[in-house]
Amino acid sequence: MPLSRDPLQELLDLQERMNRLFDETLTRERLDEPSLLQGAWVPLADVVETPEAYVLEVELPGLGKDDVVVQAQGDELVVRGERRPDIGSRPESFHRLERRYGPFARAFRFSEEVDPDRITADFQDGLLRLTVPKARVRTTRVRVERAE
Repeated sequence: MPLSRDPLQELLDLQERMNRLFDETLTRERLDEPSLLQGAWVPLADVVETPEAYVLEVELPGLGKDDVVVQAQGDELVVRGERRPDIGSRPESFHRLERRYGPFARAFRFSEEVDPDRITADFQDGLLRLTVPKARVRTTRVRVERAE
């Protein structure tokens, strides 16, 4: 008996492939690590801008804080890590395997530079919340004197 295709799963797979394609296209010029352009899965993320910062929420179910690395430079932030299957499970015993495992990387480019020294991260219940402050613009007042 042939296996029936799940149209919803096919749509989700297509969306994930398209997200990865867009991520690769947008990050290819800026990131010099080829490993960022590959990944077994792509975590979902929301990005909100406030006047002082960008706030990111990245869904990382099944991961702990030690499984995630966050790097920031200039106007870009990268979240990467790896989700591993349960060590106690044997592949031959699986009846269904729908969750994605392996390495992942998401790169976010902002419209202005961020301050990497002031980024805060909160990781709770599989949700990584990053507050990424915008870089402070330093202004210097120059005293102008009249030449005689």
